[in-house]
Amino acid sequence: MSGVSLRDPYLGDCRLSPGLVDLREAYFRARPEICIERARLVTAAYEKFGLFGKERISILDKARVYRYVLEARRAVVLHRQACAEGMRPFSLTDTSTFAGSTTSKFKGVPLYPEFLALALWPELLHVSRRKQNPYYLNEAYIEELNGKIFPRWLDFTIQELARKRYNPPSLKIMERLVFFLASKPTCISHTIPLFSRLITEGLAAIIAEAKEKAAGAADDGRREFYEAIGEVLTGMVSFSENIAAEARLLALSEADPRRKAALLELEAIHRRIPAAPPRTFREGLTAVWLAWIALHLENSNIGLSLGRLDQLLYPLYRSDRENGTLTVDRAVELLGFLWLKIGDHVPLVPEAGEQLFGGSGSNQAITIGGVDRKGADAVNDLTYVILRATELMKLRDPNLNARYHPGINPPEYLRRLCAANRETGATPAIHNDRAVIRALMAKGETIEEARDYGIIGCVEPGSAGRFYGHTGAILLNLPSALELALFNGRHRHCGLDRLISVATGEVSSFKTWEEFKGAFIGQVRWLVDQAVELNNVLGRIHQEVYPTPIMSAFFEGPLEKGRDVIDGGASINASGVAVIGLADVADSLCAVRRVVFQEGSIPFSGLLAALQANFEGYETLRARLNNPEKTPKFGNEDLQAEGEVRFLIELLDDLFGARENYRGGRYRVGYWSMTNHAGFGRLLGAMPSGRKAGESFASGITPVSGAARELTSVLNSLAALPAGRLTGGVALNLKLNLAGLPDPLGLFAATVEGYFDDLGGERDGGLEIQFNVLNRETLVEAVLRPEEYPELLVRVSGYTAYFRDLNPQMQKEIIDRTEYLLGEGRMIPWEPFVFPRERR
Repeated sequence: MSGVSLRDPYLGDCRLSPGLVDLREAYFRARPEICIERARLVTAAYEKFGLFGKERISILDKARVYRYVLEARRAVVLHRQACAEGMRPFSLTDTSTFAGSTTSKFKGVPLYPEFLALALWPELLHVSRRKQNPYYLNEAYIEELNGKIFPRWLDFTIQELARKRYNPPSLKIMERLVFFLASKPTCISHTIPLFSRLITEGLAAIIAEAKEKAAGAADDGRREFYEAIGEVLTGMVSFSENIAAEARLLALSEADPRRKAALLELEAIHRRIPAAPPRTFREGLTAVWLAWIALHLENSNIGLSLGRLDQLLYPLYRSDRENGTLTVDRAVELLGFLWLKIGDHVPLVPEAGEQLFGGSGSNQAITIGGVDRKGADAVNDLTYVILRATELMKLRDPNLNARYHPGINPPEYLRRLCAANRETGATPAIHNDRAVIRALMAKGETIEEARDYGIIGCVEPGSAGRFYGHTGAILLNLPSALELALFNGRHRHCGLDRLISVATGEVSSFKTWEEFKGAFIGQVRWLVDQAVELNNVLGRIHQEVYPTPIMSAFFEGPLEKGRDVIDGGASINASGVAVIGLADVADSLCAVRRVVFQEGSIPFSGLLAALQANFEGYETLRARLNNPEKTPKFGNEDLQAEGEVRFLIELLDDLFGARENYRGGRYRVGYWSMTNHAGFGRLLGAMPSGRKAGESFASGITPVSGAARELTSVLNSLAALPAGRLTGGVALNLKLNLAGLPDPLGLFAATVEGYFDDLGGERDGGLEIQFNVLNRETLVEAVLRPEEYPELLVRVSGYTAYFRDLNPQMQKEIIDRTEYLLGEGRMIPWEPFVFPRERR
């Protein structure tokens, strides 16, 4: 590779091309538009094939639906074809580098009537005018949704079918919104598909294999499975051929010779891709993009992740560089165009859901760096090219995650990752290969499988293309278990006159700490039971009516077994749990233990009275509870606080890990929260930690804001936790101030290196770390003058978002996060931010 390898991993001379700058500007100008194309076509296909009301929908039935949609949907070639109504026309030099679109819009909101779309029904007339994150919806679409599409699906969504067929009590528990959320009514897409055969062989080879296996299948079920794979992949090839035909039609009417040539080049690419294997880097990106469109037809656009693109596409990149047909600048430009395509859709969030999920993108994770399956350094030139494209584009999607293996990846690579965080303010997240690989092996993965992990959705690790984990299956509100223990199976949000769970005893009767802790364990067990039961019921509904032939075609295991991934066809099966509020519960347990049982400074009845009063009249008690010098707080290397955190993660891993999911796999637990730590926090009363009612919980696995005053103590507390108990992924959010440092990148990298250090095996080292390299003043300014910060990127909890899109509570939570002055490692003192009245 002499003469090809990058001499400057920072690629400081690379800039965005004028066409890409123009398209990026149009992207930020564009208002998301609700697109009904998918909903319309899926509804028509269900009618055509007689699927409404069918007890079981086979995988072949579903494959016919998707082929119908792929062949009937609009072939978008030029950006102006999908231009939003009333949007300023593009002034591109373009013809677009990539054709096709997730929706028929430039920035669309796809509707999945099988899942969440009907939640939009009450909003149809005002969704274009709502205050937070409005979506444009034209009058004709409103009429069609209201009169034709939504009524047809009223009894056939995943959630309604679960209610009709099984009616589990846990469904009603979930619908109270304060205990847990099971995401299967909304999506089942948290995973990484396998693209290696698409790149090395093309779809025609997989179609031929499926036909051969169908002919020799031992039973009808396997024959049907293989026929379904051939059906959907043929639909994908037809979709690409439709794009080719549209490109040719446009070329015939194009007077500009350069644009005409570009359109004919697009036609040629789509005549052979994805049926044939790609020969160039651009063709490789095109093949992945076409598969991505198809996968988002089947799976709702939340958490579907692309995996290790720098490994997958490096051979094509290297070949193009060696033969002189690709420059580094052009590679960065191609990725920039692809990044905009990846972000061409926005997940549907109903108005009520804005409090829990507002501002989130689709969380389409890409993973770079780390080691390969043999344990060798996998950082390559394309790793740095992807980093540079991310820096220049500064988009929330894709969600970039970087793997770093201490002692194997070069130190300069870690420094480069820190530079990208400083440049973007919020990305990429950095994962510790050594700890993550150990954690995955603790769950039974081979070392080769574990080494080939990618990040899913927010921060969840999984062996790329072979781990079907639906890593966001359950979002557990852990503080509600504490609430139930404090009020003997009752919850203030639901009314203290109603028993919700199981009676574990009035806390005023407990004589020992162990008695109270036993009551808490009982409530956690009840909560786990409810969440698992509902997830498994919903999983069975998916098996009955929502098979996934497209995903099964892009996965290791299904073609070998003749079985859908939703039926356990993947090589590795699991379900994922994200626990919200870990630090708040740990600090509360510490507070109860210290003031009630160890010191006896206040009886339990007195503490409950303070909580009921939201600490009004109990200000001295609250100040004492909030003081880490008097009451243990997680993040300060306090043995009691660390012991409570360890107790919690071991308890949850044991309880969930003992349960089997509907596919025969086990549950894996992680600690990341998207914006749920703000949303769940709004619904919970005051806690023994000193937290007042309605305040946000700590994000991810991060200590409570303001509780940990020294950065080194935070990192040491987290690095001491057992990685094998955290296999669902963790999000450690830090806000860093780099002011006044002579070598900020050197200290930044050394901080990450120290956090990842396993101290010769004495500890596992931290699994993940992510940053907001933004000071409080900038964030406050962005609240007061949002029009001046339309592109401000912030790290929420496992993903990035545009600060302007977040609801006020989430913006406040990010402003109030502990900010550390990196050079000194100390917390910068702050007062809680108070929103101006007009911004609340």
